[in-house]
Amino acid sequence: AFEELGPTFVKLGQLLATRPNLIPAAFVEEFKKFHDQVAPVPFSDIQRTLEEDFGKGIDSIFNFITPEPLAAASIAQVHAAQLKTGENVVIKVQRPGIVETINNDLGVLYTIAGLLESYVPESRPFNPQSIVDEFFKTLELETNFVIEANNIKRIGQNFAEDPLIKIPKVYFEYTTSRVLVMEELNGIRLSDHRALNSMNIDK
Repeated sequence: AFEELGPTFVKLGQLLATRPNLIPAAFVEEFKKFHDQVAPVPFSDIQRTLEEDFGKGIDSIFNFITPEPLAAASIAQVHAAQLKTGENVVIKVQRPGIVETINNDLGVLYTIAGLLESYVPESRPFNPQSIVDEFFKTLELETNFVIEANNIKRIGQNFAEDPLIKIPKVYFEYTTSRVLVMEELNGIRLSDHRALNSMNIDK
């Protein structure tokens, strides 16, 4: 139902997945699927976004891009690729029209929050409209990949001397507000306890 309601509600589901103290465990497990199991958009739409932002065909930049996404979430999806220079990268591409959709969805959430505060006195201590305000600010930051790229760069600089921490390189020449290109890193999810245990990695 959340997926059918749109990407903003999918994002809300992602946040709820991190709050097992608020919702039942069965709901938490379902909402976890939103982290990378949202229905992907067609690759033709992804290619169009890339070419609009780069101002040229993808063949002039990449040797290949895998049409099947590595992951698809509420705001963007990720594809494996290789640059013409030979580096293996991953490309995070914003879903077409996502900003407009989010703005429309947030209008609905503000209306719901206002109704809750007016007609459900028990909700007032939680200040629903302020919650929506904070949610909006978070989404505003997450829909600008230049901000994310700069954060990755800053974290990389902070941990540059630590051999145990690897932060992917960002290719700023191919990064825009809707496209983030960075070094491909292979690893194991922190949430995949069985895989971590099989490699004797301390969680």
